[in-house]
Amino acid sequence: MKKLLGTIALLKGVFSAKKTDHTTTSWTEDISDMGKMAKAAFSGNFRFKKRNILIALASLFYVLSPLDIIPEAVFGPFGLADDTAILVFAYKRITSELERFRNESKIEEAEVIS
Repeated sequence: MKKLLGTIALLKGVFSAKKTDHTTTSWTEDISDMGKMAKAAFSGNFRFKKRNILIALASLFYVLSPLDIIPEAVFGPFGLADDTAILVFAYKRITSELERFRNESKIEEAEVIS
């Protein structure tokens, strides 16, 4: 648990650096859209790429497991670097799925004018 809390604290700085210009979305919009995406996936209207699901699950398992490539017990805070790298990589994969979901839902919501 201590390892997870340390990783979350380290990632706080990484996640707070997210831009809020017109081309990106806010964290609240991302969380809201992730809920919509999960709901659409469970109803069968959206399919996740299997590779991204495996990456997300594997990264979660790696961060929560006591085995580590760079152990925190030996290297202290530098041991969180591999956990951070794994989580940032998984986050980028999840947000790519989120963007794909947003694009597909925009197409479905588009109005046909004839």
